[in-house]
Amino acid sequence: MEKIFLKSDINLKYENYPFEGLKKSLKILPDDVVKKIKKSTLKGRGGAGFPTGLKWEFSNKIDSDIKIVICNGDEGEPGTFKDRYLMENMPFKVIEGILICGYATKSRYGYIYIRGEYDLAIKKIKRTIEKMYKNNLIGNNILGSNFSFDLKVIRGAGAYVCGDETSLINSIEGKRGISRIKPPLPINKGLYDKPTVVNNVETLCTCAEIMKYENDIFLEMGTSNSRGTKLVSVSGDIYESGVYEVEFGKNTINDIIKMCGGIIGKEIGMIIPGGIATECLIKEELNTLYTYEDLEKIGSSIGSGGMIIINNEKNIFEILKNVSDFFKNETCGTCFPCREGNKNINIILENSIKNNTISKEKIEIISEIKQAIGLASRCGFGQSSVNLILSILNKKVKNHEYQH
Repeated sequence: MEKIFLKSDINLKYENYPFEGLKKSLKILPDDVVKKIKKSTLKGRGGAGFPTGLKWEFSNKIDSDIKIVICNGDEGEPGTFKDRYLMENMPFKVIEGILICGYATKSRYGYIYIRGEYDLAIKKIKRTIEKMYKNNLIGNNILGSNFSFDLKVIRGAGAYVCGDETSLINSIEGKRGISRIKPPLPINKGLYDKPTVVNNVETLCTCAEIMKYENDIFLEMGTSNSRGTKLVSVSGDIYESGVYEVEFGKNTINDIIKMCGGIIGKEIGMIIPGGIATECLIKEELNTLYTYEDLEKIGSSIGSGGMIIINNEKNIFEILKNVSDFFKNETCGTCFPCREGNKNINIILENSIKNNTISKEKIEIISEIKQAIGLASRCGFGQSSVNLILSILNKKVKNHEYQH
C-alpha cells in the first residue's frame, strides 16, 4: 500500500488545521527555508519537473522592490484532476504552500490562478483566504512576524495554453493568453515586469508538508531521482477512478491499476501515464516502476500525473482524432509550426478514421511535423503536442498490433 504524505490532512477542516509548515518556516530565515526545499530535491509537480528549491533559490537572490508568487491552478490537461482535489479538499494547505513560497523568496504579493470551470475550488479558496485574513495568517505582519503578504484569486478564462507560466502571466495582466519569448524568464521579469515565481498547486502543497517536519521524511520516500510521493489522477476504463497518492519507486504501473480495482474490459489496450502530452505505454511496459527515471527510460514521463486507462476495445483512430482535435483547438496560434502542424496532423487523422487505416508514409510525415513543431515552438504546449499521437502510431499501429 502506498505511503500517505500529502493526503494525511484530508480529514482536517480549516478550524483545526495547525499551519505547522508556515509557523516553522517563519521561525527560521528565508534562506533556510530555501535550503530545506532544495535539500528535499522536490521536482515541480505540474509536468516540467524543474527542481523547486533551485527555482526558489534563484528568486531569493534577486533584489527587487516587489516580487510575486503565482500558484498555477489552471489544470486543463485532460485526465488530470489532482489539483482540483487539493483545492476543493485542502484549500488551507494550498494557501499555506503559497505563503511559505512567498516568505522563502521574499515576495510581497501572490496570485492563485484557478481554472475557470472549477467553481467549487474558487469558492473554497476565496472563503479560506477571507478567514485567513481575519486570523492574521495573510496580510500585514503575519503571526506577529516581519513577513507581510497579500493574496488574490484569479479565475482562468478557459485557455489550456495558460497552463504555460508566461501565457498565464499574460492572462492575469488582461492580455491574450499566449506564451512569451524566453528569455527573460518569469523569475527575472514576470508579472507586471516584476520577478515572479510560478509553482503548481501540488508542488506548493508538498512544500507545506515538507516544512511541517523537523526531519527529512520526504527524503526517506521514493528513489534518489524521484523523491516523495505523487498524486495520480486515474480515470478511463478502470473500476475505481479517483486521486491516488503513490510513493515513487514502490509501485509499477500494473500495481497502480490493481490499486484502482483493475480494468473494465478484457485486456489493456494502452495507458496514458501523465496526461495527453505524454507518450503512451503498452501492456508489455506495465511492469515499469512509477518514477521519473523509469518512465523516461521507456520514452515516456510522469507529466501532470493524469493516468488514463484504455482497454483494447476502443477504436485507436478515434482516440488519435480526439487528442488531435484538442491540440488543434487549444493552440494559441502564435507559433506557425504549432498552429499549422497540428492542423495538418488533424487532417491526416481524419482521413485515417474514414479508412480505418494509416500508411507508414503518413506516420513518417507526422513524425517530421512533430520534429518541426518541437524545434520551433516557444512553449511546452507545442513541444509536447504530438508526443501521445506519435507514440500510439508507432506502438499500436505501425507494428500491426492494432486490429479493429
